[in-house]
Amino acid sequence: MIKRFYYGLISLYYSFFLTGLPLVIFILAFARQKNPMPALKYGMIAATVLLAVIMFFYYSKKIGVSRSLKKVENIEEYQNGGMLDRSYILEDRMLAGYGLTVAEHKTTGIRLLKAEDQGRRLILTLDGEEGEFKVNALDRSEAERFAAFIKRKNPDVVLEGIEPKGSGSLKELGAVI
Repeated sequence: MIKRFYYGLISLYYSFFLTGLPLVIFILAFARQKNPMPALKYGMIAATVLLAVIMFFYYSKKIGVSRSLKKVENIEEYQNGGMLDRSYILEDRMLAGYGLTVAEHKTTGIRLLKAEDQGRRLILTLDGEEGEFKVNALDRSEAERFAAFIKRKNPDVVLEGIEPKGSGSLKELGAVI
């Protein structure tokens, strides 16, 4: 289920290109049957090469997610945990989703949580024992509930650009407990 979620995100991101380019190739091939102009042939070749390049990136992202998730022990536990946009959260660990990548990190040992507005999204940067990593948040209220969770797990954490709200329980992040 978790793997399907991340595969679905990748598919949504690339869906326009993976359906639009074959349609363009089909239209150019159909037009070439009616009127054999050399420009149509070169257009088909260019669209086919572009489709191959996009498919390369599409499958490399899927393979990268698959490799990341194979390293996770007891991945089924995340189905009962909380969520933060593209991240699954348990008490002691989380699958941190940022962009089209995912990696498992501990929720303890976090020293810094910094929130930055980037367009419509909120990017949270966490710095801890395992190094720095980023996660997406849908909105400020979701990020504030996550900040309360991190503050509960790491009382000495430094929060920048965000104030924690709530009790910091996983239930506030949507966990089934």
